[in-house]
Amino acid sequence: MTPYSLHGARGPRRLAGLAVLVAAFALPMGCDLTVIDPDIVTPDNLSGAAALPTIRSAALGDFSLAYAGSGADGSSGTEGQVTSSAMLADEFINSETFPTRIEVDRRSMQVTNGTITGWFRTLSRARRAADFAADQYRTLAPDTTLEIGFPEMLALAGFAHLFFAENWCSGVPISTANADGSLEFGPPLSRQEMTDSAVSKFTQALNAATALGGTVSAANRTARINLATIGLARAQLYRANTGGEITAVATAGLAAVPTTFVYNLGHSENSVRQNNGVYVANVVGERYSVATGEGTNGLVTRTAGGAALDGRVPQIRTPATDVGFDGATPQIDQLRYLDRKTSIPLATGAEARLIEAEAALASADTVTHLARHNALRAAPPIYFGQGGVTAIAALPALTTIGLTSAQVVDQHFRERGFWLWLTGHRLADLRRLARQTAWGPRAPESVFPTGAYFKGGVYGTDYNFPVPFDETNNPNFTACTNRNP
Repeated sequence: MTPYSLHGARGPRRLAGLAVLVAAFALPMGCDLTVIDPDIVTPDNLSGAAALPTIRSAALGDFSLAYAGSGADGSSGTEGQVTSSAMLADEFINSETFPTRIEVDRRSMQVTNGTITGWFRTLSRARRAADFAADQYRTLAPDTTLEIGFPEMLALAGFAHLFFAENWCSGVPISTANADGSLEFGPPLSRQEMTDSAVSKFTQALNAATALGGTVSAANRTARINLATIGLARAQLYRANTGGEITAVATAGLAAVPTTFVYNLGHSENSVRQNNGVYVANVVGERYSVATGEGTNGLVTRTAGGAALDGRVPQIRTPATDVGFDGATPQIDQLRYLDRKTSIPLATGAEARLIEAEAALASADTVTHLARHNALRAAPPIYFGQGGVTAIAALPALTTIGLTSAQVVDQHFRERGFWLWLTGHRLADLRRLARQTAWGPRAPESVFPTGAYFKGGVYGTDYNFPVPFDETNNPNFTACTNRNP
């Protein structure tokens, strides 16, 4: 294994050639943080607190690439966790010809799949960059309670660890790249252990955000608290199994998060690395098409006539005969991200309400469950509108009258699927449905796309991504411990 295959880092040298990135926090008072492009950073520039904004920018750039992808691979784009997990789940279908991507869509992947290897490396670099940045705040900052970037980097590290738990198999090796270029091979971690690591990172982030003071504005402090709170609750929800564990997910902190809150990962047209990779791969490259009812079980997002069911899953086929890169698959473009510079939400107040709704459902409190859902439907958050700026029309209130308990669960996860569409949540939700005893557990083939695959053959039985063969160079690693949901 090459030193960069896990982390893309040989100490601070990984910070060269950074991208401009905007991390925007939509708060009641409003607060935008813009990171300026530092161009080239060499190790001698990283010797004091003045380097921290640059280190933060580097970590944000690597994380955004791993999460949302970019336009770096020509018109087809480079996939991030949003796009890759969307294809393995039921949000996107493959509309091009690359066999490595078709393997993912068909849920039958090889450990030698080069595309998946790239995704693994990109996410590993993002994890390494966030962990490195947090460590540098501890080392270089005279007082971390004055550094709003410190809890932010801890939170991004939490998300990176969580993405491995949510999207990859059990038994992912987490190694450490040292500043001198050496590599400490880590042991394989189970899904539970990776989730525990995420919980630990988010807890540290919440403690660091709560400790902010001095010259830090109340808005900035609150924004970091909200980011860490949502990340922590998401990780706890994913770790939970029984109904009691789901109910125990801390909701006190979530109640303080306003529905208007959003932590966006910004994109730009300044360079292809900074492009919104979901938009580029789907609309420009036409490598992916919006799915509906994929493989019998998939989320239904449009009517039989081809119209989006509601404003949360905006999509269009234009022209009406448009086909994808493969020249055959009907090309349906998503309209949530309208161009290369549209931001993608990482954490939102809407997710806080959805987690509260699920905790209530797990404890049979249908009143609170419906109240959380219907408050969102009555006033859809602007950040889920087209381009993050076009309001979604209010939606009719939900009811559970006449529904079985299983149908109420279906309704809840459908609502999550629509609100959190193309934000990297869906694969984890399908895995939870197939695993958590609170909802069954359900047979995986009743949850994931199954049956005849539209490009020939049948769907496989993969529920997550395998660790690439390259990682067998790690003496501690042989193969995934298991590929269970």
